[in-house]
Amino acid sequence: MDEIDLKISMLLLANSRTPYKQIADVFHISVNSIHKRVKSLVESGIIKNFKARLGFANFPNISNLVMFGIPTVKDKKLLMEKLGENEFIYNISRASGNLFYIHAYIRNMNELDSLVTFIRKTGKISELTVGIDRMMPPILIKDKKNLTNLDYLIVNSLKNNSRKTISDVAEEVGASTKTIKRRLDNLIENFLIELQINWYPDLIFTIIILKLKSDSLIDDRDLINSLKKTHGSKIVFSWSFSNLPHLKLICVWAESMKELQDIESSLLSENYDSVEVTILIEGKNFPTWRETYLKEKIQEINRL
Repeated sequence: MDEIDLKISMLLLANSRTPYKQIADVFHISVNSIHKRVKSLVESGIIKNFKARLGFANFPNISNLVMFGIPTVKDKKLLMEKLGENEFIYNISRASGNLFYIHAYIRNMNELDSLVTFIRKTGKISELTVGIDRMMPPILIKDKKNLTNLDYLIVNSLKNNSRKTISDVAEEVGASTKTIKRRLDNLIENFLIELQINWYPDLIFTIIILKLKSDSLIDDRDLINSLKKTHGSKIVFSWSFSNLPHLKLICVWAESMKELQDIESSLLSENYDSVEVTILIEGKNFPTWRETYLKEKIQEINRL
């Protein structure tokens, strides 16, 4: 996996139905080359599957949580599976120092306490940092749009293969291709469907815990733009938190430990209170209440 593969993955994470022609135009290479690269990513297990699920616009009170702490249970792999059974948790990554990063969606803030209690008890984590993602939801929903039965059927058809053709979806749900295209375009435009890939890279991936000085007034966007200006595509993801304004998590990738050390040295030279680099060892995605909600909707429709 190289930098082009990573950038292709980022485009597919944003929209897993992105046409290969569109991706090819970004890199000024042939469509066949993109197809071969994606096929290789799938065959190597880096891209596990192409997924579709109900988008955030369907859940106006949803919150994204990023939590981390060190569990004291011995069997870390078993712990990952036990935590993943919780309906809120969608991703768990184990990092150096036995640090666990746990990502979860809750329907509303009333569900926060029970989730945190479950994680602390199951993982025997005495010190668990809980961050409420400031960028969630990522868009301002002006008017909540209700999905039709056909919309739910379209999302369900794409849930395990989001690159399925319009004609295949139309045949499966019993509608015309013209109708399916129009409804799918509406779902995408209004953030009612989420099209992603289940993906885990084989590069050196790290999450850097940045703690800003208490008197720092750095704007989140200015900070991230500054980091991207310095490190370019090495900055993959970032999280800022409404309840922890001086804590930032920055996900970066490196081709070697030397490059990672250089990134760490660059950050240490900045005006941060502390910089902690944690190397990701393994990670796994899990189904949540969002998948259950869709399943129950489809069952209701089938009973009609």
